[in-house]
Amino acid sequence: MNKQTAQTRLAKLRRQLRRQALDALIVTSPANVTYLTGFLGEDSWLLVGPRTVLVTDSRYIEQAQEECVGGQIHQRTEPMIPAVAGLLNRWKQVATVGIEDTCTMAQFGAIRKALKNKTLKAVCCPVGPLRQIKDTDEVDQVRRAARAGWTALARALAHLRPGLTEGELAGELESQMRRMGLRPAFDTIVCFGPNGSRNHHQPGSRKLRKADTILIDFGVRRNGYCSDTTRTFAFGRAGDEFARAYEAVRVAQQAAIERIRPGAALKTIDAAAREAIAQRGFEPHGHGTGHGLGLAVHEEPYLAKTAKGRLRVGHLLTVEPGIYIPGRFGIRIEDDVLVTESGHTVLTQDKQFGFSRPELSIL
Repeated sequence: MNKQTAQTRLAKLRRQLRRQALDALIVTSPANVTYLTGFLGEDSWLLVGPRTVLVTDSRYIEQAQEECVGGQIHQRTEPMIPAVAGLLNRWKQVATVGIEDTCTMAQFGAIRKALKNKTLKAVCCPVGPLRQIKDTDEVDQVRRAARAGWTALARALAHLRPGLTEGELAGELESQMRRMGLRPAFDTIVCFGPNGSRNHHQPGSRKLRKADTILIDFGVRRNGYCSDTTRTFAFGRAGDEFARAYEAVRVAQQAAIERIRPGAALKTIDAAAREAIAQRGFEPHGHGTGHGLGLAVHEEPYLAKTAKGRLRVGHLLTVEPGIYIPGRFGIRIEDDVLVTESGHTVLTQDKQFGFSRPELSIL
């Protein structure tokens, strides 16, 4: 992030604060701190008021000096809450202070007690709506993260063999990311055979067998931004039922993606995926069809049955329908899609990455 981008984002935030009659805001979410300053560290809060101040400690001070382009840096030598309250108390013109409503009740109570002649309000942080619309740099970060993910996946799949455990494959995939100087966006999900019906299965000691299905849900974090993709394979021939179910999921994802454009209602995209699966005789997924993506793996907007709102240019979201048959297998196909003025662009195209193992059938 450059300084101009940070200043633009902070200016938009300050306009929102004025609308909410807030003189200052305490930003505690690491993703929101990163969005406003470029700082990628942890355990640091941001004060946005007459000035913008990143409050951190000696563990992160060098990183903050290198990365933070949005505001001043204050190195605290006392616990976070008295440090933040002390800075706010110096701002005599500040009467009403907001704090993200994701803070704990204990944090809220301690800050309110430490503030002098100021009102503290827990607010739905206005940074979230700003983060929904991605700029070109943010889109590029996600695209590059996805490309690195496909490279890591191709290298990890080269290690496939009967007897390999889910945990070993997940570890190999994450190791490949780290060898590129990156890290996982979340704990990698690897499911063999019947474990695939568990949507967020923890990779374990289950060993790979011939004709097993393989579900891999993974993401890469690059400069704070996340990719999130899922692919399902068959290690050999998995059977006709798997082939029919896979085709149903593929068609469902295509139906949902084709409806992505500015102004499209979120719930109609979700409905398109579910209808395609039901028409082919399978039970649609119980989870949402997709979610926003950026500095967090899951953020607004959401593609779900009850979702309200419509897509706008710059929204970036996953599309991930699935079919899960307990005791048999699970199938999910997930891609990251950007809403553009002309419709959409899929950021996670993987056609350039082929897999040479003949016993690995990619349906």
